[in-house]
Amino acid sequence: MAQAEFDKIMVELVDYAYEQSTFDDETLRLARFCLLDSVGCAIAASSDDDCLKLMRSAQFSKSSEGVPVMGTALKLGPIEAAFQIGSMIRWLEYNDTWLAQEWGHPSDNLGAILAAAAWHSLTDGSQQEPDMAAVLNTLIRAYEIHGVLCLSNCFNALGIDHVVLVKLASAIASAQLLGLSKAQALSALSNAIIDGHSLRTYRHAPNAGTRKSWAAGDATARGLQLALFAQTGEMGYPSALTASRWGFDDAVLRGKPFNLSRGLSDFVIKNILFKVPNPAEYHAQTAVEAAINLRERIVAAGFSPESIEYVRVETTRPAMQIIDKSGPLKNAADRDHCLQYMIAVGLQTGNLTVQDFHEPLAADPQLDALRMKITCTERPAFTESYYDPEKRAIPNALYLKCRGMTEEIAETIHYPRGHVRRRGECFDALLAKFHLNLSDSPLRNRASVLADTLISESKLDAMPVTDFLKMFSWL
Repeated sequence: MAQAEFDKIMVELVDYAYEQSTFDDETLRLARFCLLDSVGCAIAASSDDDCLKLMRSAQFSKSSEGVPVMGTALKLGPIEAAFQIGSMIRWLEYNDTWLAQEWGHPSDNLGAILAAAAWHSLTDGSQQEPDMAAVLNTLIRAYEIHGVLCLSNCFNALGIDHVVLVKLASAIASAQLLGLSKAQALSALSNAIIDGHSLRTYRHAPNAGTRKSWAAGDATARGLQLALFAQTGEMGYPSALTASRWGFDDAVLRGKPFNLSRGLSDFVIKNILFKVPNPAEYHAQTAVEAAINLRERIVAAGFSPESIEYVRVETTRPAMQIIDKSGPLKNAADRDHCLQYMIAVGLQTGNLTVQDFHEPLAADPQLDALRMKITCTERPAFTESYYDPEKRAIPNALYLKCRGMTEEIAETIHYPRGHVRRRGECFDALLAKFHLNLSDSPLRNRASVLADTLISESKLDAMPVTDFLKMFSWL
């Protein structure tokens, strides 16, 4: 009996992941900065109380032969290591992002990428341990798969969380790094496609909570788990997408085809969006920058944040859908998805840091009073420029009036500092962010040396993966 052919898109995704072609120097440079930024976010999360509470859970089995977990003194099995690394990268809402029809965070896949590469080196038995050059190659391809799928496949409208694409990209990346055949990679991918997928409940009021910080870790670990299943010979499902009624297209996408809107290359990493300098949900990045600028202006004019009468915000439709929020904010996860809260912090303090989503600032009645003075509406032209593939803007306009002002003042910013259109401002800011992220960790005195290693081809690329992970752990 002839073996059934897998759906065309699955084959295309796996073929791209297994290509032997190389990338140009600028693409590889960006990959190193993506890695630097993600590692810094993970190390910063290693001192967050909510993150530590989950990471220290007794469910995680320790192993002296396991994968070193950055930001900890642990060695874990591959699936558990992928969960921890992926969750820590994502925890603080500070890692790189990608905004399209479906938004997401391609660096979420690094949990599986690093764990799979390290596990392969620990169990393969050969002398050819994967090096960081192999990790960078897979990172670029996972970003591309994840990001391009975001362009034309929308899960948000269906109530399904975007981490479904983390699971798919991580399954393929893990299979490639584990040394599996393409047939095995197709098995892993097809199982990821037919897997259960998370609802977006935990990202929205009234249920916004910390699961949005570990959902990506869960998805990247599951992708790796399905690749490990495929390694044992577990079967795949050739028409996982297109099977009538029971396939992904009919059962999940309600009859719409899962598709690729462009060829796979290095488009995503060349246009990736970094979060610098503030840990704001990306639709709020320009709003926070505008708020900080407005604070400087009102203070220079002799006014104080307490004298603000009102703030009007004009923003995009996605921002209105995701982060326009009033009423009580229950936790840090609720606050970092509240546009009004982030703007209020910027106006009151002149900055926005990870600590600002927690008490004591979160309990400040003056901050809460200021938040209540902020109203948000959609400006249709901003939404159009957000969805325009030639612009990909993330604009916000703030209009502010203080008591004693004869007229309101305004600040409009279309592109955040981490956008490709402001790339020249980005690299120094990423290095400063890396130092800040390590400042409360045991690595703080080595931050400059570590940053230099991460962005250097000669120092990073030939390094064995396990040595890399140990460099950022407490082992």
